[in-house]
Amino acid sequence: MHFNDEVDWPEVFREHISRPGLADPRNPRRSAYVTTMVFLEAGLKEIDDQLSGRNSRSRDELAGARLTRKIIVRRAATMAAELPCAVSAGEGAFRDRWPSRGGMANFFTCLIKYTCTAPRWGLFLDYGPRRALAELPRVRKGELELTDLIAKIATHDLRMRIRLARYWLFQLSLTIDAKWQSVATTAYREMLDAYSTRWAPVYEEGLKLLGVRFRPGVTPEKLSMMVSAQTSGFAQHIAGTGDDTADNRDLFVASVEALIHACLDPGDGCDIAEALRRALRREQG
Repeated sequence: MHFNDEVDWPEVFREHISRPGLADPRNPRRSAYVTTMVFLEAGLKEIDDQLSGRNSRSRDELAGARLTRKIIVRRAATMAAELPCAVSAGEGAFRDRWPSRGGMANFFTCLIKYTCTAPRWGLFLDYGPRRALAELPRVRKGELELTDLIAKIATHDLRMRIRLARYWLFQLSLTIDAKWQSVATTAYREMLDAYSTRWAPVYEEGLKLLGVRFRPGVTPEKLSMMVSAQTSGFAQHIAGTGDDTADNRDLFVASVEALIHACLDPGDGCDIAEALRRALRREQG
């Protein structure tokens, strides 16, 4: 079993684990860190098995509590027995990391953060901003249309968001007890906030290179949040309906372009709401 020792897990989990050292790959007591990782891997394995039908327990038996402490500890103990080093993954070890009061909520938060910090999602989060910064000089020189660049990056981001929604969020909704749904949503929101943060410098650089400015009230951070929310909405809809067609992807790209266009100041100095009011008055007049 391989663990990602390159991640600063104490920083990722923060207050959601009892002591930072229990999630620190640099802990001199390697077994303490490995035990934490085994519990998290056990949670992921249990989710995967329940959804794939490999789980020996029936849906009726699992009922509304499909990912309980008892289930996690049982799975972790089995996995720990297969490790080359001695690891104690019992009830006491679990409660030591996630004490009874709020323990399962904190465990679920760590589980979601653990999954969302996987290298593949990090690559996804970095792809768009990195590609945009590399291509913006070509846009300025007229070698590449800005709309083409937006289309390529937006389509890629939408595809990855759909995958995340389909293979992770929906899995959680099927396996985690309903009372923990807010925990899952909060952790997922944190990952999307990290996505938004990566884009703010790109918009700042774009303004400089292309010689444009935002309307009053719009900032790189706000535009980044709006585009992220728009992407999430489309991804959730497509993942839920299975309607991943070229027309829907084109519609999404057009919506992103429309949002960016609405945020750019053509020289009238109006904020977005005032610009809309003026446009409607002109049409009515």
